[in-house]
Amino acid sequence: MPHTLRLTTLLERVYAQRPLPLEQLKRELPALDALCKSLGVSPLSSFVDISAIEWQEAASLAGAEPSTLDPDPETGGALAIEDLSWHPVALGMTSLEAISLHLQRGENLQFQTQDLDSLLQELAFCREQLAPLEAEGGQFHLAAT
Repeated sequence: MPHTLRLTTLLERVYAQRPLPLEQLKRELPALDALCKSLGVSPLSSFVDISAIEWQEAASLAGAEPSTLDPDPETGGALAIEDLSWHPVALGMTSLEAISLHLQRGENLQFQTQDLDSLLQELAFCREQLAPLEAEGGQFHLAAT
Protein backbone atom coordinates (compact mmCIF):
# COMPACT_ATOMS: atom_id res chain seq x y z
CA MET A 1 0.00 0.00 0.00
CA PRO A 2 1.30 3.48 -0.82
CA HIS A 3 2.45 5.79 1.93
CA THR A 4 0.46 8.70 0.56
CA LEU A 5 -2.19 9.44 -2.06
CA ARG A 6 -2.43 12.89 -3.61
CA LEU A 7 -4.82 14.23 -6.22
CA THR A 8 -2.97 15.14 -9.41
CA THR A 9 -4.55 16.85 -12.40
CA LEU A 10 -3.64 17.57 -15.99
CA LEU A 11 -5.32 19.99 -18.39
CA GLU A 12 -3.53 20.13 -21.69
CA ARG A 13 0.08 20.45 -20.43
CA VAL A 14 -0.77 22.11 -17.10
CA TYR A 15 0.19 19.64 -14.37
CA ALA A 16 -0.83 20.17 -10.74
CA GLN A 17 -0.41 17.95 -7.72
CA ARG A 18 -2.44 18.99 -4.68
CA PRO A 19 -0.39 18.99 -1.47
CA LEU A 20 -3.23 17.63 0.69
CA PRO A 21 -2.59 13.94 1.46
CA LEU A 22 -5.73 11.83 1.12
CA GLU A 23 -5.14 9.78 4.26
CA GLN A 24 -8.68 8.59 4.94
CA LEU A 25 -9.25 7.72 1.30
CA LYS A 26 -6.05 5.66 1.30
CA ARG A 27 -7.01 3.91 4.50
CA GLU A 28 -10.50 3.03 3.27
CA LEU A 29 -9.56 2.21 -0.33
CA PRO A 30 -10.47 -1.52 -0.20
CA ALA A 31 -13.88 -0.78 1.35
CA LEU A 32 -14.46 2.08 -1.11
CA ASP A 33 -13.62 -0.22 -4.02
CA ALA A 34 -16.19 -2.73 -2.76
CA LEU A 35 -18.72 0.08 -2.49
CA CYS A 36 -17.91 1.22 -6.05
CA LYS A 37 -18.49 -2.31 -7.29
CA SER A 38 -21.90 -2.45 -5.62
CA LEU A 39 -22.78 0.98 -7.06
CA GLY A 40 -21.67 -0.02 -10.56
CA VAL A 41 -18.95 2.63 -10.94
CA SER A 42 -15.19 2.45 -11.50
CA PRO A 43 -13.25 1.53 -8.35
CA LEU A 44 -11.11 4.31 -6.90
CA SER A 45 -8.05 2.05 -6.95
CA SER A 46 -8.25 2.04 -10.75
CA PHE A 47 -7.31 5.75 -10.62
CA VAL A 48 -4.22 5.22 -8.45
CA ASP A 49 -0.94 5.80 -10.29
CA ILE A 50 2.01 3.93 -8.79
CA SER A 51 4.57 5.19 -11.34
CA ALA A 52 6.52 7.17 -8.73
CA ILE A 53 6.80 4.15 -6.43
CA GLU A 54 7.93 1.93 -9.32
CA TRP A 55 10.50 4.54 -10.38
CA GLN A 56 11.86 4.85 -6.84
CA GLU A 57 12.18 1.07 -6.53
CA ALA A 58 13.89 0.80 -9.93
CA ALA A 59 16.30 3.61 -9.05
CA SER A 60 17.07 1.93 -5.74
CA LEU A 61 17.77 -1.41 -7.42
CA ALA A 62 20.01 0.30 -9.97
CA GLY A 63 21.85 2.18 -7.24
CA ALA A 64 20.83 5.55 -8.70
CA GLU A 65 20.69 8.60 -6.49
CA PRO A 66 17.36 10.38 -7.28
CA SER A 67 18.62 13.71 -5.94
CA THR A 68 21.32 13.88 -8.63
CA LEU A 69 18.82 13.76 -11.52
CA ASP A 70 17.39 16.90 -13.08
CA PRO A 71 13.66 17.25 -12.35
CA ASP A 72 11.21 17.27 -15.23
CA PRO A 73 10.39 20.92 -16.06
CA GLU A 74 6.61 20.31 -16.21
CA THR A 75 6.08 18.00 -13.22
CA GLY A 76 8.97 19.10 -11.05
CA GLY A 77 9.66 15.43 -10.30
CA ALA A 78 11.66 12.60 -11.77
CA LEU A 79 8.89 11.50 -14.15
CA ALA A 80 7.44 13.36 -17.13
CA ILE A 81 3.74 13.74 -17.86
CA GLU A 82 3.94 10.92 -20.40
CA ASP A 83 5.41 8.56 -17.77
CA LEU A 84 2.30 8.81 -15.62
CA SER A 85 -1.11 7.13 -15.88
CA TRP A 86 -4.03 9.47 -16.59
CA HIS A 87 -7.81 9.06 -16.47
CA PRO A 88 -10.68 11.28 -17.68
CA VAL A 89 -11.95 13.56 -14.92
CA ALA A 90 -15.53 12.74 -15.94
CA LEU A 91 -14.98 9.06 -15.16
CA GLY A 92 -13.51 9.86 -11.74
CA MET A 93 -16.30 12.30 -10.94
CA THR A 94 -18.88 9.58 -11.56
CA SER A 95 -17.26 7.36 -8.92
CA LEU A 96 -16.61 10.18 -6.45
CA GLU A 97 -20.16 11.49 -6.68
CA ALA A 98 -21.74 8.04 -6.35
CA ILE A 99 -19.65 7.24 -3.26
CA SER A 100 -20.31 10.62 -1.67
CA LEU A 101 -24.08 10.48 -2.19
CA HIS A 102 -24.26 6.93 -0.87
CA LEU A 103 -22.25 7.75 2.26
CA GLN A 104 -24.14 10.99 2.92
CA ARG A 105 -27.41 9.06 2.95
CA GLY A 106 -25.96 6.98 5.78
CA GLU A 107 -26.56 3.69 3.99
CA ASN A 108 -23.17 2.18 4.70
CA LEU A 109 -22.42 1.06 8.23
CA GLN A 110 -18.97 -0.16 7.27
CA PHE A 111 -17.33 3.19 8.10
CA GLN A 112 -16.93 4.57 11.62
CA THR A 113 -18.72 7.86 12.24
CA GLN A 114 -15.50 9.74 13.06
CA ASP A 115 -13.84 8.32 9.93
CA LEU A 116 -16.86 9.10 7.79
CA ASP A 117 -16.62 12.86 8.34
CA SER A 118 -12.98 13.06 7.28
CA LEU A 119 -13.61 10.67 4.38
CA LEU A 120 -16.51 12.82 3.15
CA GLN A 121 -14.28 15.91 3.44
CA GLU A 122 -11.57 14.28 1.31
CA LEU A 123 -14.13 13.15 -1.28
CA ALA A 124 -15.57 16.69 -1.37
CA PHE A 125 -12.07 18.13 -1.81
CA CYS A 126 -11.45 15.83 -4.80
CA ARG A 127 -14.81 16.71 -6.37
CA GLU A 128 -14.21 20.45 -5.87
CA GLN A 129 -10.77 20.25 -7.49
CA LEU A 130 -11.94 18.10 -10.40
CA ALA A 131 -15.29 19.77 -11.19
CA PRO A 132 -13.83 22.76 -13.11
CA LEU A 133 -11.72 20.40 -15.23
CA GLU A 134 -14.55 18.04 -16.16
CA ALA A 135 -16.05 20.15 -18.94
CA GLU A 136 -12.58 21.02 -20.22
CA GLY A 137 -11.63 17.38 -20.79
CA GLY A 138 -9.10 17.31 -17.97
CA GLN A 139 -7.38 14.22 -16.70
CA PHE A 140 -6.34 13.09 -13.24
CA HIS A 141 -4.93 10.35 -11.08
CA LEU A 142 -4.38 9.64 -7.42
CA ALA A 143 -0.61 9.73 -7.13
CA ALA A 144 0.81 7.06 -4.84
CA THR A 145 4.12 7.92 -3.26
